[in-house]
Amino acid sequence: MTHIERSKGFTLVELMVAMVIAGLVAGAMFMSYRSQQDSYVAQQEVSSMQQNLRAALFFMERDLRLAGYDPRDSGNFGITDVTRRNINDAADLNGNSCVEMTIDRPPEDGILGGGDETVYYCIYDSPVAAPDGNLDLARRVGPRVGGGGRQLLSQNIIAMGLAYAFDNNGDKIPDVSAGGNIIWAFDSNNDNLLDSSLDTNDDGNIDLLDNPAGTALPSPVALNRIVAVRIWLLARSDRQDQKHLDNTTYVVGNRRITPNNGFRHRLLTSIVRCRNLLI
Repeated sequence: MTHIERSKGFTLVELMVAMVIAGLVAGAMFMSYRSQQDSYVAQQEVSSMQQNLRAALFFMERDLRLAGYDPRDSGNFGITDVTRRNINDAADLNGNSCVEMTIDRPPEDGILGGGDETVYYCIYDSPVAAPDGNLDLARRVGPRVGGGGRQLLSQNIIAMGLAYAFDNNGDKIPDVSAGGNIIWAFDSNNDNLLDSSLDTNDDGNIDLLDNPAGTALPSPVALNRIVAVRIWLLARSDRQDQKHLDNTTYVVGNRRITPNNGFRHRLLTSIVRCRNLLI
């Protein structure tokens, strides 16, 4: 008689152990994928921010270098407005820095026209007719009254700070402090005159050690004495990261901004020599 030996299968315990091990491996693989995906998304957000900042700064630097271009020496062109304004374009001491400049473009007749000879930068909420709650950088070409409206230049630029170096003694170079550092001034009361220095401890840096209220200058300085502009632009990512908390305090001109949220932020600064002013 032939005997057939029965094959043994897996027991229920063995199956359960195998399922648990497979689940742990799959879970680890998913967590690794999720982590890599989150890292990729974060890198994309940061890359987008940096591109926005670089594009915004490119246009600002270009226009500021042209500010005051006046081949006929008419005296009608320069930086004309540095008052701080809110997102509705109204004067506001608690608002962002803004800057308006004029440029004598072709036919270079020495007369300020109503077309593209006035350029203005500010922070606003685009689109104006239906704001989405995300702040952006605007560039307007033309005068505030009767000119073109503010146009979107760069998205998610949530703050802008500006300070100005000036030549008040006629030597064609920026005035310096008692410590030998360039005086970076701003208009503290929105009267369109530079009256306070941001480097309150005179160490050559503008940082958290300085008083954002500034130190009063000996006397107010007219805008036609400006020779250089210092720019701070603070950008924000498009989406929040639930695993990220940004509680850094950013110095943006005379403002101190601590987001305390899950958005990623980047601060970009630049100094622009206004080559057409006081030459």
